[in-house]
Amino acid sequence: MKNKEYFPMNLQNIKHIILDLDGTLWDTSKISADAYNQALRRDGRSELTVTDEIIRKEFGKSDREIADDLFPEFEPAIRDELINLCGISNNVTLEKTKESLLYPDVPDTLKAMSRHYCFYIVSNCGVGYIEMFLKKYHLEPYITDTECCGNTGKSKAENIRILMERNQLCAAAYVGDTAGDCRSASQAQIPFIFASYGYGQVPGSHPTLRCFSDLLRLFQ
Repeated sequence: MKNKEYFPMNLQNIKHIILDLDGTLWDTSKISADAYNQALRRDGRSELTVTDEIIRKEFGKSDREIADDLFPEFEPAIRDELINLCGISNNVTLEKTKESLLYPDVPDTLKAMSRHYCFYIVSNCGVGYIEMFLKKYHLEPYITDTECCGNTGKSKAENIRILMERNQLCAAAYVGDTAGDCRSASQAQIPFIFASYGYGQVPGSHPTLRCFSDLLRLFQ
């Protein structure tokens, strides 16, 4: 796929909105850091510590990239084992957490807009993470389809195109919170919408959400 500069923004004819997950729909950074540390302690590696600040910088990357960043002193096989243990611990902890980790107005915004727009999720997460999220907050009725790196082993840009081709989408926009999300949208040749309340910073000029419900304003 030929890369382009940031795609010109025209949302008038777009009825399909693809969402990132971490930093766009919810903020799990503190609880995820605790879950990672619990997994590392259970594995006898209490010298390794992950903070919520570190987690925020890693979200949006693939598990392999996160493992390389967090555990560079280990051989690749051990890195993979550690990130797998952390991922399992994270999913279990998030599923059991009673407090809401959603950003404000996510369910209400999805419900209101789903009358006229179709929503999707593409994330660099592992297998089962998106499904756990949707089930936890009863959001399945508002999400048409999902794809992730854990399922395909492919990049976010490739997964955006896979999802679009599977659903026969001619036009869509991607909502995310990091420069990596922006690059992925550009590589997939679709417009990017910046969720500025999330984890990252994005260069250039893009339609910007100060909160998730700003989607209502942007697409009105």
